[in-house]
Amino acid sequence: MYPTENPTEDLIRERREQFNLAIAEKDIETIYSLLMPSYHIVTGRSEQSHGADEEARRWAERFRGDPTVSYRRTPRDITINEEWGMAEELGNWKGNYSSHGTLVYASGVYAAKWQRTESGEWVLQAEMFTTLTCTGPEGGCPPPDPIRK
Repeated sequence: MYPTENPTEDLIRERREQFNLAIAEKDIETIYSLLMPSYHIVTGRSEQSHGADEEARRWAERFRGDPTVSYRRTPRDITINEEWGMAEELGNWKGNYSSHGTLVYASGVYAAKWQRTESGEWVLQAEMFTTLTCTGPEGGCPPPDPIRK
């Protein structure tokens, strides 16, 4: 998987793996440390939240409510602007959680924007997930809320 020929790409891939391990270990502190204070997410169901504090709270709630929750993000491509300290990560994700006592399996694609801090750490500014498949019990894969215009 890595090392690559680009040390910055290796650092970002390492940070992504830290995030994956933090999810597996239900480590809220590490998740929080990987997010910009103004972090923004659009989930696979099109729910949105803003702020690292809010996202840490959401993960803690998820882990408390469902011990089976697990997600893994696998980068496919990382494009870096070294001068500005920004990077785009594109990849695939998969996860599972329980609904009505039965596991639900979901997967899809994602895009993430990373930014380098003044101290040189790479943190996530935003992530956007698109669910492409979801299998589970009836009601386990609710679609996004309809858009009313």
